[in-house]
Amino acid sequence: MSAKIVGALITAGVTSLSAYQFWYELGDLMWPSRDVIVAEITLDNRCDFRDYVFVVRDLNSGKYASFAGGRAKLRTRERNRVTVEFAPQYRDVQFRSSEVPVQREMTLVAACSRSPIAGTLWFG
Repeated sequence: MSAKIVGALITAGVTSLSAYQFWYELGDLMWPSRDVIVAEITLDNRCDFRDYVFVVRDLNSGKYASFAGGRAKLRTRERNRVTVEFAPQYRDVQFRSSEVPVQREMTLVAACSRSPIAGTLWFG
């Protein structure tokens, strides 16, 4: 293959990976207006704690919703980032999962381990 074809393939690959990695950030730039939604969030609880110990927090507004029966409803805006945390009354222990863009219906995982991918657990 010629150097031009190899260069074009590498450029296409890097562009595709970048678009995949930053898909929601690109959406924020291309479509800045966001509709208000009520997200219905299911908790996949892989911890030894009860569901009511966790909340889902909107990182853009700071609002949160508690889980009851493994489900929570959060009034937010499209593409705002959300995360699973311990409820505010549990101040001595902190848990925070990955930040993800909110969707109208979604499942969030609470996995208690020391892995930065699954979440971080600190004891105070």
